Amino acid sequence: MTDSVSISERLAGSHLVHVDARVLALHLLADAEMSPLTREVVSGMREGRVRAQTSVMTLYQLLAELYRRGEAVRAGDLARDLTVHNGLVMVATTAEIAIQAAEVRAQLGGRPERAIQVATALVERADVFLTTDSTLRRIAGMSVVNLEDFSRSSHPDEPAAPVP
Repeated sequence: MTDSVSISERLAGSHLVHVDARVLALHLLADAEMSPLTREVVSGMREGRVRAQTSVMTLYQLLAELYRRGEAVRAGDLARDLTVHNGLVMVATTAEIAIQAAEVRAQLGGRPERAIQVATALVERADVFLTTDSTLRRIAGMSVVNLEDFSRSSHPDEPAAPVP
């Protein structure tokens, strides 16, 4: 990847982008470093330039923290917004996804949430997995696009991570 390629350009030719929960969390939190990138991704989804999906596990991951902090009203608003988000399909976890997730977790380790996200992308045949997980570099049959790589490329004093 070169510094001249934007996240929009990278995702533009994709058939289906699976958006990991952390990407949406950073967008909702208006993370100072990642907001320009997450806004670009969400705008692409809303405008139909990026066909995107996420696992229903994303809903769980985002809401759990709000409920833990006692923000039930905000959690309810977020649940409503995410389930009707223009341009983002919420994929339910099926038996097929659970079986694939077990295999993914056995191979990659990590938390069940990550295995379900990856399994959902695989079962739904996404060609791009959009994440901020710098430890996840390869998934058979799809590209892994890490927002952190684009963030680094916008800071010339930091070395960009090599593309797998």
